[in-house]
Amino acid sequence: MKCFITIILDGVNNKTFWKLMNDGKLPFIEELSKNAIVFRECYTVFPSATVSGHASISTAEFPSTHGLVGQSWYHRERKEFIGYDFELTMPDNWVDASTNLNDEHLIAKTSFEIAKEKGLRTFSVDLVRKGADLKMSFIKPGLDKGITSVGNLSFLRRFARHRGAKKSSFVKKLIKKLFPLHVLQQEIAVRNTTKAIEAGCRFGVTWFMESDAASHLYGPDSLEGVQGKPYIYDSAEDAIRDADEEIEKLYKNVSKFCEPIIAILTDHGQSRVKRGRKYRVDLTEVFSEVNAFTNIDPHEYERRTGRRAELIYASSGPRMSHLYLLNDSLRQKVLDMAMDADSIEFVFFREEGDVKVAFKDEIMSINDFEFGEEYPEAKRRVMGLIRNGRCGDFVITAKKGYQFEKSDYNGAHGGLNYDDSTGFAIIHASSLKENIREKGMVTDVLPEIFRMMDNA
Repeated sequence: MKCFITIILDGVNNKTFWKLMNDGKLPFIEELSKNAIVFRECYTVFPSATVSGHASISTAEFPSTHGLVGQSWYHRERKEFIGYDFELTMPDNWVDASTNLNDEHLIAKTSFEIAKEKGLRTFSVDLVRKGADLKMSFIKPGLDKGITSVGNLSFLRRFARHRGAKKSSFVKKLIKKLFPLHVLQQEIAVRNTTKAIEAGCRFGVTWFMESDAASHLYGPDSLEGVQGKPYIYDSAEDAIRDADEEIEKLYKNVSKFCEPIIAILTDHGQSRVKRGRKYRVDLTEVFSEVNAFTNIDPHEYERRTGRRAELIYASSGPRMSHLYLLNDSLRQKVLDMAMDADSIEFVFFREEGDVKVAFKDEIMSINDFEFGEEYPEAKRRVMGLIRNGRCGDFVITAKKGYQFEKSDYNGAHGGLNYDDSTGFAIIHASSLKENIREKGMVTDVLPEIFRMMDNA
């Protein structure tokens, strides 16, 4: 009996991944790739953000079809701000599967629903759960029964290690003995995936999120021995190498029950944010000539400030943002401010049935604009977002090195550029020979898995 598992290795920079692979630092993934379809460059959707990327992986559709147009957006009819970021309404929308709010937001058929039609019992250890038979937590062992706190994750990240470089101290061992559930998120994902397979599930999606967290904190190109230290969890390399070990553990666990066909891919890439306060941008300041705000509903903004709500921004990554006009007479003014901002690279908007691109001092139809190699599949990806009515009146992206957030992160994503957009994908089956494909999309992975399923 075969089982089909998709592992989303979150936010891994393509260049960092292949450097580690070529240096022999990901031995198990390298072994799997010898019997696999390998996409050396696998482009994500736009925005290049977790929620949109995961939804596209699990539906094989672009955001314009599945409806998750970013980490956050504004629901015009309800006059409600929808947030999927940790800092917003994470316990409601992201972590707590018992609420299933993304069942409402996600409007496309998921892989779980398709696999069930093919007679397989399904599971999710991921933030996308619509249609899954078994909904497992990705931050606590066991079923997701309602989780309201994730503070332990920041604590636990400090205790990561990988063999050969990170040695476990007595204190770390003692802590793990005293608090046996204090394991890394990737270890939790492996444990819960194994439980799902033991329970008879034969199709599922599992999320490894630590690689994204480490890339945000330390930079997506941070390497052990360069930026990282041998006894501290302080580089993207640490998280990716730890994932390699956990994937090996998962493969061996699952092989006791069935023959695993495993897809490993990333939902988006990530760029390094430049040093300096000017590169960490508050969009309230960029649009200071209007009453701009985020994270709250318009009525709450007006109650708090006593001012009329005029512009809502909803960021993703945070190198992309939707802009929603609450006062349409300000359309030209907002466009002018966006085009004049040092931090903004592209402005996209709909006009008279066409999609326009504002870049530098020019505005033209997207059909006439040449993006170049630095922005892979950019036109297709923009059109795969902006047709959805949930999008802002304007969609903006950040210039290289900038982010639309005041945080101290050293890495960010969301935009159209190569590093934000480019990951990898490996689809392993023992019966396959190595099949190298230079380029692909995250939306290509699920159809390949279902082809293998039908053949099996």
